[in-house]
Amino acid sequence: MIDNKGYALVVVLFVSAIILALGAAVLNMSTNEYLMSCYARDYTMAYYLAEGGVQEALSILKDNPAYTPSTNWNTMGEGQYKVKISSKQGGDSILITSTGKVRKAEVVLNVNAKLYIEIDEEVYPDPPHRNVEIQILSWHFEGPI
Repeated sequence: MIDNKGYALVVVLFVSAIILALGAAVLNMSTNEYLMSCYARDYTMAYYLAEGGVQEALSILKDNPAYTPSTNWNTMGEGQYKVKISSKQGGDSILITSTGKVRKAEVVLNVNAKLYIEIDEEVYPDPPHRNVEIQILSWHFEGPI
């Protein structure tokens, strides 16, 4: 008769190793999914911060076409944004570059726009009425998606 006393122990160790490997794989997958969802959340927040910077710049340009924003980072919520406005060669076109950053996620929006400024001195002579219209020519963003 053959002695089978250690056979049950080998089976238990083998099943335990399989369960441990499956548990480690599930833990690894859930950790990766969590990190990807956190990065997607941060990326989305950074995009909306950059878009908010563009909208802020457009709003201020409507009232003051000579507006030049500060180059410092502005804090909003959990992130930061900064806006840069530069004139394009050849006239009244401008490039608005807005960068939104939340933790490691960063998005850059580049908006080409054209300013139309109309001064009406006949209706409002002192000070003259200034009507500013902004036409968006292109809207491009840089990011991982």
